[in-house]
Amino acid sequence: MNQNSMSADSTAETTGAPGFTIVRDFAAPRERVWDAWTSPDVMAQWMHPETLVTPRESVSADLRVGGLYTYTMQIVGTDMEFPTAGRYLHIEPPRRLDFTWGSPGDVDDAPRVSIEFDEIDENSTRMTFALTGIPNDSGSDASAYDGWSSAFNVLEGELTS
Repeated sequence: MNQNSMSADSTAETTGAPGFTIVRDFAAPRERVWDAWTSPDVMAQWMHPETLVTPRESVSADLRVGGLYTYTMQIVGTDMEFPTAGRYLHIEPPRRLDFTWGSPGDVDDAPRVSIEFDEIDENSTRMTFALTGIPNDSGSDASAYDGWSSAFNVLEGELTS
């Protein structure tokens, strides 16, 4: 079902902040897609670009407004790690999730993610992912846009397995 719609500057148009939006349709019920974003066991399976891994022991999620989440992406076979953390800002299961996304010591001043989960039908979900506070850097080294797009490829595989 891999239908992508990407708008590099749509969040900038509506908020004045730099950012990007990625829309993906998944062949999975909305509750399953929601669980992929909120269950540490499932988050560890996909919350990384295709060339990295996220060890389960590095993932935590205190799913409440003000609660923190953490995960660490790793490049297999190296000592390179990318610790990531944020604070939950809005939780409306299974429809919407807002949080900050940054480094563990910088969760309150980090870019903001807003995700809407729309039920297409009982077995299909449209996810609208908007990241603000970071420029669209598609194609650059260490691109956040390309990293999230790749992670959503991993998510699609997780949801269909």
